[in-house]
Amino acid sequence: MKPVLILLIFFGSVSYAQQKEPDFKLEGFSHPESVVYDEQRQEYYVSNIGDKQEGDGFISKVSKNGKKTDHSWITGLNDPKGLLIAGNHLYVSDVNRLVKMDMESGKIISEIPVQGSKSLNDLTKDEAGNIYFSDLAKSSIYVLKPSGEIEEWLNSDQLENPNGLLMTRDYLLVAAWGKEEPGHFLQVDRQTKEIGQISKGIGNLDGLQQIEEGEYYISDWASGKIYKISLEGTLEEVLTTAKSSGDIYYDNKDQKLYVPMNRQNEVWIYTLK
Repeated sequence: MKPVLILLIFFGSVSYAQQKEPDFKLEGFSHPESVVYDEQRQEYYVSNIGDKQEGDGFISKVSKNGKKTDHSWITGLNDPKGLLIAGNHLYVSDVNRLVKMDMESGKIISEIPVQGSKSLNDLTKDEAGNIYFSDLAKSSIYVLKPSGEIEEWLNSDQLENPNGLLMTRDYLLVAAWGKEEPGHFLQVDRQTKEIGQISKGIGNLDGLQQIEEGEYYISDWASGKIYKISLEGTLEEVLTTAKSSGDIYYDNKDQKLYVPMNRQNEVWIYTLK
């Protein structure tokens, strides 16, 4: 199929859509939402929402070559979404709590309730060890401090139901799901907490991964489109997957993009060069 040229107005940017089949599809998941990679152990972790019944959510573990899978590595979760590796621990957001897990034993260490939260989602961390996580339904961002204290870091309609998060030196970047209009790519000043729009409305934004400084991949859950976007707002459509593309992971070394496909119960892998 020939590439289709699509013109989009995002601060004057032009997007070229590429129809591309994935290199490989990992099957057998249960509504996967997020993928992270543990370089030390050379393993991927995938959060599985399950069928939204209490206790049927779980974390899968997959070897780097994709040939060995521990399908139900950690079980007993409710609706696990965002994943984050911090030291020897794996964190997952699970509705209204953070669950801390030991990566050696695969056991749950603690379940940390987040008072007042509604629907926790993506996680990121800063250089001081603070863990930030979004609450899509409440339009909030929380922080878990190294002391164990949790506070609501920012609550604002301007966050447009935040989904994907990524910490940089000066900003907390936000992929917004959107409310009355499509979600924007946002930046929140770490010092002043001032919220700024980097792009115009794009879609129901979900995953957010850095390519290099100032340039990122971002996923639109509703359309399945994967975009490359800069801090200047330049937007390029990289490829189209399918509806329900979730919290993506990008491997800079191998230049591979891992896309959890919620409705397809698969993880699609693409090479992007």
